[in-house]
Amino acid sequence: MTVKHEKGYSIQQVFVILVLAMFMVFSMLLVVLGAMAYCGMEEKSVDANNARILCAFVRSAVETQEAEGNVLVEDGTLVIENDYDGEIYRQYIYLHEGELRQQFISAERAFRPENGDAVCRAMAFVPSLSGNLLTVDMQDEQGMGYTLYQPVRTVKTEGGGL
Repeated sequence: MTVKHEKGYSIQQVFVILVLAMFMVFSMLLVVLGAMAYCGMEEKSVDANNARILCAFVRSAVETQEAEGNVLVEDGTLVIENDYDGEIYRQYIYLHEGELRQQFISAERAFRPENGDAVCRAMAFVPSLSGNLLTVDMQDEQGMGYTLYQPVRTVKTEGGGL
């Protein structure tokens, strides 16, 4: 009788181990699938943020710092000049090594593209100024093109005449 009891006991052990093994396999599968889904969503989120940042950064830089005649385009670089207590500072927005970058320095210092701070990845950034309309053609990392049209004040006005 002890032999039958040992066989029954070992079958119970095998069954418990089999159930635990299945639980472990399905738990690991759930974790792996969840991690893959999270990585996919994170990549899509980063892509969407880069596209949003690309346009929003340029627009907000121009809108917040624009004064009469201080928005310039020089050699494919958007330049915003500001006078702080008699000292001229320039914010450069440009494309360098596949990244939209910005650099805020005194006008007395030399502009060096490699010293700028990276804003986001981009493939193209082409600003142009025609009259009082700033047009910026941009392309994000995936090749999606965007065009920003931003009116700017280009003429310094004097006095209060109509």
